[in-house]
Amino acid sequence: MKKTKITGKLLTVGAGAFILFSSILASCSKSDDNPGGGNGTANTTFKVTDAPIDDVNVTGAFVTIADIKLNGQSVSGFTKTTINLAAYQNGATQSIGNFNLAAGTYNSVTFVLDFNSDASGNTPGSYVMTTGGVKHKLQSTTNVITVNKTLALVASGTNEVVADFDLRKMIVHTPGADHYDFATGAELQNDVRVTVENNKIMGTLTDNTVGGAGKVVVYAYKKGTFNRATELSGQGASSVQFANAVTSASVAAGGSYQLHFLEAGAYELYFASYKDTNADGEYELKGTLVVTAAGGLDLLNLSLAANATLTANVTATAVLP
Repeated sequence: MKKTKITGKLLTVGAGAFILFSSILASCSKSDDNPGGGNGTANTTFKVTDAPIDDVNVTGAFVTIADIKLNGQSVSGFTKTTINLAAYQNGATQSIGNFNLAAGTYNSVTFVLDFNSDASGNTPGSYVMTTGGVKHKLQSTTNVITVNKTLALVASGTNEVVADFDLRKMIVHTPGADHYDFATGAELQNDVRVTVENNKIMGTLTDNTVGGAGKVVVYAYKKGTFNRATELSGQGASSVQFANAVTSASVAAGGSYQLHFLEAGAYELYFASYKDTNADGEYELKGTLVVTAAGGLDLLNLSLAANATLTANVTATAVLP
């Protein structure tokens, strides 16, 4: 099944996928009785964020997190939590707990989801809600998502861990009455992104294409990783388009866009045009936009520094099918 529908990053537990942001304020030393290998206690807040949902029929995207683990060990004090991730977009975050953890370096973060029951015991646990309050249960071949990433949680400072489940990649359309589901378990492992920085690319799009687009999505790629034929054709068992994008965002009606939680480095930006051609509430891909950036900025070589916000204002002149 080819996925031409945009669902957005419904979780952010983005583009998008989890995003982890850790404030590193001190170095850590070895401690045999500490799973993080350091000394002292690290005050740590876990947060979630989301990217815009592009299905006009979707009114909410709820995910239930039953457990969080660092280096395979459950975070003490975490309680089962259900979040409507659709409410936290464009860099907005929601805290899901503050914990005193063993300071040190951790190499993995695991999120255990509950597909069947939410934090209040109601069913289902994870679901898309569509117009009229209809719940569509989300499930997959596994409910465990592990992100391998080195994180330093330090004592005598504040640590923040922000998770972005990129549900644009994680949610797929299915035949039958339920309509939505998670991608395969193997795909889910690659749909979670971890970063230690919160750098941004922001700007505006002026759409001068004939007739304009019904919807425009901007995709950020690490420099040199974009292959147009591959990205537009759909990849994996769920046939996800733009699967290798680091993150993505919908361009607002006024032309503004925001890409959050990016690591410092070199990026490429691509803008894709979508329209609901059969009035079913689902957007179909028309093609990528031919764009030029103001001020001679090279959209295929954007250098994003640490602790920085880069502005990229662009004008679209044509659609490349």
